[in-house]
Amino acid sequence: MADNSTALAAVVLVLASTALGGGLVLLAHGTLTTTSTTTVQGPPATVTNSSAPYVLTLLIATNNAFNSTVGDQPAYFIVGPNGLESSANITIPAHHLIELIVMNFDQGNATLTDSQYANVSGTMGGMISIYSNELVNSTQGPNGIMINGTQQVSSLPPSLISHTFTVPALGLNVPMESESTVVAYFNTGAPGSYLWFCGSECGSGATGLGGAMTTPGWMTGALNVT
Repeated sequence: MADNSTALAAVVLVLASTALGGGLVLLAHGTLTTTSTTTVQGPPATVTNSSAPYVLTLLIATNNAFNSTVGDQPAYFIVGPNGLESSANITIPAHHLIELIVMNFDQGNATLTDSQYANVSGTMGGMISIYSNELVNSTQGPNGIMINGTQQVSSLPPSLISHTFTVPALGLNVPMESESTVVAYFNTGAPGSYLWFCGSECGSGATGLGGAMTTPGWMTGALNVT
Protein backbone atom coordinates (compact mmCIF):
# COMPACT_ATOMS: atom_id res chain seq x y z
CA MET A 1 0.00 0.00 0.00
CA ALA A 2 1.33 3.43 -0.94
CA ASP A 3 2.26 5.94 1.68
CA ASN A 4 -0.66 8.38 1.73
CA SER A 5 1.48 11.23 3.03
CA THR A 6 3.95 10.80 0.16
CA ALA A 7 1.13 10.78 -2.43
CA LEU A 8 -0.45 13.87 -0.89
CA ALA A 9 2.89 15.70 -0.96
CA ALA A 10 3.30 14.81 -4.63
CA VAL A 11 -0.15 16.19 -5.45
CA VAL A 12 0.59 19.41 -3.60
CA LEU A 13 3.87 19.80 -5.48
CA VAL A 14 2.16 19.21 -8.84
CA LEU A 15 -0.51 21.78 -8.03
CA ALA A 16 2.12 24.27 -6.96
CA SER A 17 4.09 23.66 -10.13
CA THR A 18 0.97 24.12 -12.26
CA ALA A 19 0.16 27.41 -10.51
CA LEU A 20 3.67 28.65 -11.24
CA GLY A 21 3.46 27.61 -14.89
CA GLY A 22 6.58 25.43 -14.81
CA GLY A 23 7.58 21.77 -14.96
CA LEU A 24 8.44 19.71 -11.91
CA VAL A 25 10.44 16.55 -11.41
CA LEU A 26 9.03 14.27 -8.69
CA LEU A 27 10.68 11.35 -6.98
CA ALA A 28 8.11 9.06 -5.36
CA HIS A 29 8.80 5.47 -4.35
CA GLY A 30 11.96 5.50 -6.47
CA THR A 31 10.12 6.45 -9.66
CA LEU A 32 11.30 9.54 -11.56
CA THR A 33 8.28 11.37 -12.97
CA THR A 34 8.33 14.52 -15.11
CA THR A 35 5.25 16.70 -15.34
CA SER A 36 4.65 19.57 -17.71
CA THR A 37 2.04 22.26 -17.78
CA THR A 38 0.32 24.13 -20.59
CA THR A 39 -0.41 27.79 -20.20
CA VAL A 40 -3.81 28.75 -21.57
CA GLN A 41 -3.93 32.36 -22.68
CA GLY A 42 -7.01 34.46 -23.17
CA PRO A 43 -7.82 36.31 -26.40
CA PRO A 44 -5.34 39.06 -27.33
CA ALA A 45 -6.22 42.56 -26.30
CA THR A 46 -7.76 44.75 -28.97
CA VAL A 47 -5.25 47.25 -30.27
CA THR A 48 -6.51 50.52 -31.68
CA ASN A 49 -4.26 52.01 -34.36
CA SER A 50 -4.64 55.71 -33.67
CA SER A 51 -2.17 56.48 -36.45
CA ALA A 52 -4.47 55.09 -39.16
CA PRO A 53 -5.92 57.89 -41.29
CA TYR A 54 -9.53 58.95 -41.03
CA VAL A 55 -11.05 58.46 -44.49
CA LEU A 56 -13.29 61.21 -45.85
CA THR A 57 -14.86 60.30 -49.19
CA LEU A 58 -16.61 62.96 -51.26
CA LEU A 59 -18.36 62.79 -54.61
CA ILE A 60 -19.05 65.54 -57.15
CA ALA A 61 -22.10 65.08 -59.39
CA THR A 62 -23.67 67.55 -61.82
CA ASN A 63 -27.17 66.27 -62.57
CA ASN A 64 -28.77 68.10 -59.63
CA ALA A 65 -31.78 70.34 -60.18
CA PHE A 66 -31.09 73.46 -58.12
CA ASN A 67 -34.43 75.14 -58.90
CA SER A 68 -36.68 75.88 -61.88
CA THR A 69 -34.80 79.10 -62.68
CA VAL A 70 -31.20 77.97 -62.37
CA GLY A 71 -31.54 74.37 -63.53
CA ASP A 72 -28.83 71.76 -62.95
CA GLN A 73 -25.88 72.56 -60.72
CA PRO A 74 -22.86 70.61 -59.45
CA ALA A 75 -22.71 69.55 -55.82
CA TYR A 76 -20.39 67.84 -53.38
CA PHE A 77 -21.78 64.89 -51.44
CA ILE A 78 -20.36 62.90 -48.53
CA VAL A 79 -20.20 59.17 -49.29
CA GLY A 80 -21.41 57.63 -46.03
CA PRO A 81 -22.30 54.13 -44.80
CA ASN A 82 -25.93 54.66 -45.84
CA GLY A 83 -25.28 56.32 -49.18
CA LEU A 84 -24.87 59.97 -50.09
CA GLU A 85 -25.15 62.67 -47.43
CA SER A 86 -25.24 66.46 -47.54
CA SER A 87 -21.88 68.23 -47.57
CA ALA A 88 -23.28 71.27 -45.76
CA ASN A 89 -21.54 70.05 -42.62
CA ILE A 90 -18.52 67.78 -42.97
CA THR A 91 -17.09 66.42 -39.70
CA ILE A 92 -13.55 65.08 -39.25
CA PRO A 93 -11.42 64.45 -36.13
CA ALA A 94 -8.96 67.01 -34.72
CA HIS A 95 -5.22 66.31 -34.50
CA HIS A 96 -5.50 63.47 -36.98
CA LEU A 97 -4.26 62.36 -40.38
CA ILE A 98 -7.05 62.61 -42.97
CA GLU A 99 -7.24 60.63 -46.19
CA LEU A 100 -9.39 62.70 -48.54
CA ILE A 101 -10.88 60.88 -51.54
CA VAL A 102 -12.88 62.90 -54.07
CA MET A 103 -14.63 61.21 -56.99
CA ASN A 104 -15.37 63.85 -59.62
CA PHE A 105 -18.01 62.88 -62.22
CA ASP A 106 -18.06 66.34 -63.82
CA GLN A 107 -17.02 66.11 -67.48
CA GLY A 108 -16.26 69.79 -68.02
CA ASN A 109 -14.02 72.48 -66.65
CA ALA A 110 -14.56 75.96 -65.24
CA THR A 111 -12.62 79.19 -64.82
CA LEU A 112 -10.85 79.50 -61.48
CA THR A 113 -11.79 82.43 -59.27
CA ASP A 114 -8.08 82.83 -58.51
CA SER A 115 -5.09 81.36 -60.32
CA GLN A 116 -3.63 80.14 -57.01
CA TYR A 117 -6.31 77.43 -56.87
CA ALA A 118 -4.47 75.52 -59.59
CA ASN A 119 -1.78 74.74 -57.01
CA VAL A 120 -1.99 72.02 -54.38
CA SER A 121 -1.48 73.25 -50.83
CA GLY A 122 -1.89 71.95 -47.28
CA THR A 123 -1.43 68.28 -48.19
CA MET A 124 1.40 65.93 -47.22
CA GLY A 125 4.35 66.80 -49.44
CA GLY A 126 2.22 69.36 -51.25
CA MET A 127 1.01 66.58 -53.57
CA ILE A 128 -2.18 64.81 -54.63
CA SER A 129 -2.70 61.54 -56.51
CA ILE A 130 -4.98 61.54 -59.54
CA TYR A 131 -6.71 58.49 -61.04
CA SER A 132 -8.82 58.46 -64.18
CA ASN A 133 -9.86 56.11 -66.95
CA GLU A 134 -7.45 57.83 -69.32
CA LEU A 135 -4.49 57.64 -66.93
CA VAL A 136 -4.82 54.02 -65.84
CA ASN A 137 -3.27 51.83 -68.54
CA SER A 138 -2.24 48.62 -66.80
CA THR A 139 -0.95 45.53 -68.62
CA GLN A 140 -0.59 41.83 -67.89
CA GLY A 141 2.91 40.78 -66.87
CA PRO A 142 4.54 37.41 -66.23
CA ASN A 143 3.54 37.51 -62.55
CA GLY A 144 0.15 39.20 -62.84
CA ILE A 145 -1.24 42.60 -63.66
CA MET A 146 1.27 45.44 -63.89
CA ILE A 147 -0.46 48.54 -62.56
CA ASN A 148 0.27 51.82 -64.30
CA GLY A 149 -1.49 55.13 -64.29
CA THR A 150 -1.16 56.89 -60.94
CA GLN A 151 -0.27 60.53 -61.38
CA GLN A 152 1.09 62.59 -58.48
CA VAL A 153 1.08 66.33 -59.00
CA SER A 154 1.62 69.57 -57.09
CA SER A 155 -0.51 71.60 -59.51
CA LEU A 156 -2.80 71.21 -62.51
CA PRO A 157 -3.19 73.20 -65.72
CA PRO A 158 -6.21 75.49 -65.16
CA SER A 159 -7.78 74.22 -68.37
CA LEU A 160 -8.15 70.75 -66.83
CA ILE A 161 -9.71 71.84 -63.53
CA SER A 162 -13.44 71.59 -62.98
CA HIS A 163 -13.58 72.10 -59.18
CA THR A 164 -11.48 72.49 -56.07
CA PHE A 165 -11.88 71.58 -52.43
CA THR A 166 -10.55 74.63 -50.64
CA VAL A 167 -10.34 75.37 -46.89
CA PRO A 168 -8.45 78.68 -46.49
CA ALA A 169 -8.23 78.48 -42.68
CA LEU A 170 -6.33 75.20 -42.98
CA GLY A 171 -4.27 76.31 -45.97
CA LEU A 172 -5.83 73.41 -47.88
CA ASN A 173 -6.45 73.47 -51.61
CA VAL A 174 -7.08 70.36 -53.72
CA PRO A 175 -7.79 70.95 -57.43
CA MET A 176 -9.94 68.42 -59.29
CA GLU A 177 -9.38 67.28 -62.84
CA SER A 178 -12.60 66.48 -64.68
CA GLU A 179 -13.76 62.84 -64.64
CA SER A 180 -11.13 61.73 -62.15
CA THR A 181 -10.63 60.59 -58.59
CA VAL A 182 -8.24 62.53 -56.37
CA VAL A 183 -6.59 61.25 -53.18
CA ALA A 184 -4.87 63.61 -50.75
CA TYR A 185 -3.56 63.39 -47.19
CA PHE A 186 -3.54 66.23 -44.70
CA ASN A 187 -3.32 66.71 -40.94
CA THR A 188 -5.87 68.51 -38.83
CA GLY A 189 -5.03 70.69 -35.85
CA ALA A 190 -7.21 72.11 -33.09
CA PRO A 191 -11.00 71.78 -33.15
CA GLY A 192 -12.96 74.42 -35.00
CA SER A 193 -15.47 75.05 -37.76
CA TYR A 194 -14.01 76.22 -41.06
CA LEU A 195 -15.47 77.34 -44.36
CA TRP A 196 -14.87 75.11 -47.36
CA PHE A 197 -15.74 76.00 -50.94
CA CYS A 198 -15.03 75.33 -54.59
CA GLY A 199 -12.59 77.77 -56.18
CA SER A 200 -13.96 77.57 -59.72
CA GLU A 201 -16.80 79.54 -61.28
CA CYS A 202 -19.11 76.54 -61.50
CA GLY A 203 -22.33 78.11 -60.27
CA SER A 204 -25.07 80.04 -61.97
CA GLY A 205 -25.32 83.57 -63.35
CA ALA A 206 -23.08 85.54 -65.67
CA THR A 207 -20.07 85.13 -63.39
CA GLY A 208 -20.76 81.54 -62.38
CA LEU A 209 -20.68 82.58 -58.73
CA GLY A 210 -24.38 82.18 -57.92
CA GLY A 211 -26.55 79.18 -57.19
CA ALA A 212 -24.45 76.25 -56.03
CA MET A 213 -21.43 78.45 -55.28
CA THR A 214 -23.17 80.25 -52.42
CA THR A 215 -25.41 77.49 -51.10
CA PRO A 216 -24.29 75.17 -48.26
CA GLY A 217 -24.44 71.53 -49.27
CA TRP A 218 -23.69 72.30 -52.89
CA MET A 219 -20.27 73.86 -53.56
CA THR A 220 -19.67 75.27 -50.09
CA GLY A 221 -20.26 74.40 -46.48
CA ALA A 222 -18.63 73.95 -43.07
CA LEU A 223 -15.73 71.65 -42.26
CA ASN A 224 -16.15 70.78 -38.59
CA VAL A 225 -12.96 69.58 -36.90
CA THR A 226 -13.95 67.96 -33.58
